[in-house]
Amino acid sequence: MASLIKAIAAYRPRIARGITVELDQLAEYLSVGTLVTAPLATMVLSELGRQVLLQLKAGNKVRLPGIGLIGAEMRVDGSVYPTVRVERSLHQALVGADAFRGQIVNGEMIGAELAAFRARWDAEHPGDPVVMVGEGNA
Repeated sequence: MASLIKAIAAYRPRIARGITVELDQLAEYLSVGTLVTAPLATMVLSELGRQVLLQLKAGNKVRLPGIGLIGAEMRVDGSVYPTVRVERSLHQALVGADAFRGQIVNGEMIGAELAAFRARWDAEHPGDPVVMVGEGNA
């Protein structure tokens, strides 16, 4: 007997992961839109990572326009970890109507009621139906 959570995990809409754009490719993209050469862009982007780390270690935050604010926080045990607060304009540009151009897995389930997840699971797994808490415990 499957749980509703298992059905939702299987059929929820999600982004099909694309490639990871590595530094060299990002530098190439930057060189197309600017007067900067790809090797120079690679060097600057590499140094950017190093400089952000140095600023975080010094207790500073770094604002990257169009991206967001990078900072550091501390846990109770004293360990420090990085935080990223995405800029509102980036968030709004991504969630805008028809802004997303990637592939979506289970896109037909966008906005579906919980009953639809259960029905789909039950149809595709007839020997392992979804049982809700409290059902069949009479």
